[in-house]
Amino acid sequence: MEKLVLSYSDKYLNYDFGPWHPFKPYREQKLIELLREHDLLGTYVDLVEPELASDDELMLVHTKDYIEYVKKASANGVGYLDYGDTPAFRGVHEAAAIRVGGTLLVTKLVNANKYVHGFNPGGGFHHAKPGEAAGFCVYNDIAIAIKWLRNHGVRRVAVVDVDVHHADGTQEVFNNEDVLLISTHGYDGRFYPGTGWIDEDGVGPGKGLKVNIPLPPHTGDDLYSIVIDEVIKPILDRYSPEFLVLQFGADAHTGDELGILDLTTASYLKVLSIIHEMAHKYAGGRLVMTGGGGYDVWNTVKTWFLATVLLTDPGKLSQYSNYLDPEPTRTPGRYYEEALYVIDAVKQRFGI
Repeated sequence: MEKLVLSYSDKYLNYDFGPWHPFKPYREQKLIELLREHDLLGTYVDLVEPELASDDELMLVHTKDYIEYVKKASANGVGYLDYGDTPAFRGVHEAAAIRVGGTLLVTKLVNANKYVHGFNPGGGFHHAKPGEAAGFCVYNDIAIAIKWLRNHGVRRVAVVDVDVHHADGTQEVFNNEDVLLISTHGYDGRFYPGTGWIDEDGVGPGKGLKVNIPLPPHTGDDLYSIVIDEVIKPILDRYSPEFLVLQFGADAHTGDELGILDLTTASYLKVLSIIHEMAHKYAGGRLVMTGGGGYDVWNTVKTWFLATVLLTDPGKLSQYSNYLDPEPTRTPGRYYEEALYVIDAVKQRFGI
């Protein structure tokens, strides 16, 4: 058994864009309720209460002008922080900053060897860039946590992002730094955010360390398994990270209303198993997982619940088979051929 530290605050509920908005801030609360229902809190999972990230911590990634812009919008509570996805509301700065605080808290605890693994289901805001909000993301907690790690002597940080949307904000922050970013995401030339093609592989010290795997619509478990075995695992082996960060957005699930991929819990558990294995192989187990997308609340909660079980006591997974999706998905027709082309192109580009 490996005890997990999980960051949660009821203040996460304040990250609320309104009842019509697809982002549901109560997902994390439902996860805590499910963990409590199965008596996993205290025995397998320690809950910790985060504080707001300070301005200095936010400025590890974001500009002072941008933070002041968010604070002004937070006070006024009207309009949008971006071009129409991320509404402003009263208190949005504080609601976003405490979620950043959650990712920082578990990162610091894992880095101090107080815990082997950490999880902030209220994090994973990978679209936010240094000077702008995007895609429901106000502050990029993942990038901030990695900047903190690198300022505290951890150089070889690997980020794996399995959200259905490209990790464009995280990529922008680290494009010219020697941080490894692997992003699997849906891609058809129109799907948000429209970036993340194979040739976006970094510049300068970051060249060859930004690995984008743009998968066609309806890619299923069969092809995603190949991605894990033939791309993600060998690239992590080659990089040998000192610390791993996993953005575990559940919107690549086949039942997600905003997604275009057809993954099930089988793919999510397989990729997590490999990341877990790599963390123990190279990083002394040091792994921090965040949430991310996930717009079907139950599919998101059950996926995160199963992930928590896998990270603490994988032998107990069989007790929760009712939360597993019953059948793996298969990629249909022409999408199968497109996905194979992408996988082969990625392997050629990165010499795998």
